[in-house]
Amino acid sequence: MAEYIKRRHSSLGSHSFQEQKKKDFEEQKRFILYLILDYTKNHNLQLTYETLKKEAQLNEQFVVCDNIDLELIFQEFQSYYNMKYQRDAKIIRKLTEKSSTIVQKTQSAGKVRSLEHNNTSKNYDKHEHLTESKTEDFSFQIVPIGLQTKFTMTDDRKNWYANSDRQYKPLTDFPGYTEEWKEMADQIIKQFVPKTLGISWNDCMGLEEPIELLKEATIYPLQYTELFQNITSWNGILLYGPPGTGKTLLAKALACESDTYFINVTSSTFVSKWRGDSEKMIKVMFDLAKYYAPTTIFIDEIDALLSESKEGNHEASCRFKSELLIQMDGLLSNNNQVFLLATTNSPWKLDKALLRRFEKRILIPIPNFETKMQMLKNFAKWNIDNRNDLTRLVQITDNFSGSDIKNVCKELEMRLIREQLKNINENKKVGLRRNPSLEDIISAIKTVKPSLNDDYYKKILHWHQHHGSN
Repeated sequence: MAEYIKRRHSSLGSHSFQEQKKKDFEEQKRFILYLILDYTKNHNLQLTYETLKKEAQLNEQFVVCDNIDLELIFQEFQSYYNMKYQRDAKIIRKLTEKSSTIVQKTQSAGKVRSLEHNNTSKNYDKHEHLTESKTEDFSFQIVPIGLQTKFTMTDDRKNWYANSDRQYKPLTDFPGYTEEWKEMADQIIKQFVPKTLGISWNDCMGLEEPIELLKEATIYPLQYTELFQNITSWNGILLYGPPGTGKTLLAKALACESDTYFINVTSSTFVSKWRGDSEKMIKVMFDLAKYYAPTTIFIDEIDALLSESKEGNHEASCRFKSELLIQMDGLLSNNNQVFLLATTNSPWKLDKALLRRFEKRILIPIPNFETKMQMLKNFAKWNIDNRNDLTRLVQITDNFSGSDIKNVCKELEMRLIREQLKNINENKKVGLRRNPSLEDIISAIKTVKPSLNDDYYKKILHWHQHHGSN
């Protein structure tokens, strides 16, 4: 036992040493930034000074000590280098013609991407983009509002939408800024989702109603502020339903389609060995959401974080849940342009107090007849007009989710590829891939089993009848 305790203490000490070493390394990098900032200030490089202070998020409460400056450190380094190697240190070098070409190409490519992005952003608020249904940026129909009323975007909102490549505001401008708060804020910022996922509303087939509700909560209030002057839209939406029906896909589409900062919350973000840190992380997350508003907070599988309260619940779990509920109450009571989106496969596990904070609870069902056909045509590139064949396919895909349908299409594609591979092995040539037949699709469907059963889906529908709001 004594040996175990000794090894345990040794392990904890080693872990603590590694954490301290990592913290010291990060602190050294920040010291270098402050040295550069001081140098730019002393040499009247005002634009560089302001840009560095903003991008590096340097706090004006800290300055370089009186006996330290970058020039002095540089001179001491040169003296040390000369003493050790008997020659002067070479600090800069001239680029070769090849290296210069590479740099120029890289800069040119960056300018081209920037111009393309700016052109796209500038065209974003044109009237035809609101009336055409084939637009890539927004596929929702807003023609009646745009044509029949006088409501338009404000100039500030137009500029805000056009600047889709926004930079983060410096954390040092936050009213409650501290070094401890900044460390936690840096961890939360890593959970911000970029708009490069390449997913649009069109990818969410058969989910028109939840899409419209998400737009009501996040897009319309920002785009048509006149309509929402005296009313607030939904601050919290819970998406529930069987796995594989498109709940997370909707969240990804929202991250790409809306011009809000999107925070993807995972349980690992809030796990800490220190007492009280998880609750602090929750508060910091909501602080950041309000600071960078408009913001969307997305919690996937929220039942894993917040299940229904029981007598055996751990004290830390109760404190965590209490802090989240308090912060959610703050969203409901104030119009601060922060929207909370969550998903779950088991809504009955959620605490009743938590459910009350979600103003809209939306069922994401398994796909219906038309959606299944749309998925088959989209994923398998397959067309059939025979009504009897379509009915037969729907019957044998009973209880199939959207993810199951996609797996069927993958299985179908792999069957056709196997035929090509067999042809390559036998004839040493690649033949053209044939079009799939009805028998191929039926065979693929029989191979892929549905991911949910009748009892589970009946339980979902029963909960929806008593607690759903769509």
